[in-house]
Amino acid sequence: MDEMRERIVAAAKRHRNRCAEFLRELIATPSPSRHEDAAAALVRREMLRLGYESAEIDRFGNVVGRIGDGRTRIIFDGHLDTGTIGDRSSWRFDPYAGEMKAGKIYGHGAANNKGGLAAVVHAGSIIQELDLAADATVFVIGSIQAEECEGLAYKALFDVEKLYPHFVVLSMPTGMRLCRGHRGRAEIQVTLRGQPVHASDPDKGFNCIYGINKVIEGVQQLAAKLPEDKFLGRATIAVTHVECSYNGPNSLPESCHIIIDRRLVPSESLKKALSQIKELCKGTRAKIEVVAYDRPSYRGLRLPMEKYFPTWVMPEDHPLLGAAENAYRSIFKKKAVIDRWTMSTAGVYTMGLANIPTIGFGPSEESFSSPTNDHVRIDDLEKTMAFYASLPGYLPDTEPIKIPKRRR
Repeated sequence: MDEMRERIVAAAKRHRNRCAEFLRELIATPSPSRHEDAAAALVRREMLRLGYESAEIDRFGNVVGRIGDGRTRIIFDGHLDTGTIGDRSSWRFDPYAGEMKAGKIYGHGAANNKGGLAAVVHAGSIIQELDLAADATVFVIGSIQAEECEGLAYKALFDVEKLYPHFVVLSMPTGMRLCRGHRGRAEIQVTLRGQPVHASDPDKGFNCIYGINKVIEGVQQLAAKLPEDKFLGRATIAVTHVECSYNGPNSLPESCHIIIDRRLVPSESLKKALSQIKELCKGTRAKIEVVAYDRPSYRGLRLPMEKYFPTWVMPEDHPLLGAAENAYRSIFKKKAVIDRWTMSTAGVYTMGLANIPTIGFGPSEESFSSPTNDHVRIDDLEKTMAFYASLPGYLPDTEPIKIPKRRR
């Protein structure tokens, strides 16, 4: 294995400069959710240039690259889309320039998740060059729409394309640690109807802004009472959006709604989270519902999905995690740090809903995803490529694919 390690490390070094340049091209290609078409075409071209056996764009818009034709099927994922850049003046560098400075690449999406995507695309080429997929089929996925609805891309891959793997590796930022899970998430909308009257005589109506403000105050008080999990951390709740109808400056609004982001630990359920919100709204006629997502992809395909994303944790003794630890030790000559994400990932679907063993390993840190610090280290791109390329050689034996039983 030492000889193979040296070959993998040398190949990653050879790919270092081109991988960095490819990341700069990705950064220079804006790809907000539902507008990833140019970035998808760029990724597909890079896969074909690197000699992938196939590289296609599926009906939803995901890029699907393939290497090998072995029994064990593994997906390496990196998502193409980014959030919006917000106020451009808050950026201390051009968000689309892919600026290189002091061994780092700066730009919108560098940390989440274009750095990881660039690394998995080039790791696929190393796997091809060194014949590291002899007993495996490796799929490299450039997934879409993750920023608006994490995991939706895998609803497309599993339910529409019928592409089922044994294992999934997510390239989301982990600070070069192995991640085996994170909290669940529910996006909850609370809507309160008002009684619009002229603002000159407000007591004759009902101001739903005041009513929704009481709910917001209740959310703040609830936040301090939520439980904590030893591994995943504290459950959280936050109001992320407030909106009301506008009938003019001299009229009370007809309705007001808020969006609540609720992060869940294993001891909690969606039912429990909703009941807590209902308790906050007691005495009102508020409508409480989990947000439904139904926006089309850039290719026009709609895949309706409720925005509830289950908590997921991989067992510490799972063979996939053991394989990743062995691959890490082989490349880095030290023991891996096992951790969890604070953010949410496509693992909510692959492991949380579809029960497909999933882990994460990626360059950069979660905290780097900000206008003042969005970057990835080029050294970490190189190291990450080597880890991804080595992993197929450590995967456990598998049986032919059976469609996993879902949680719900």
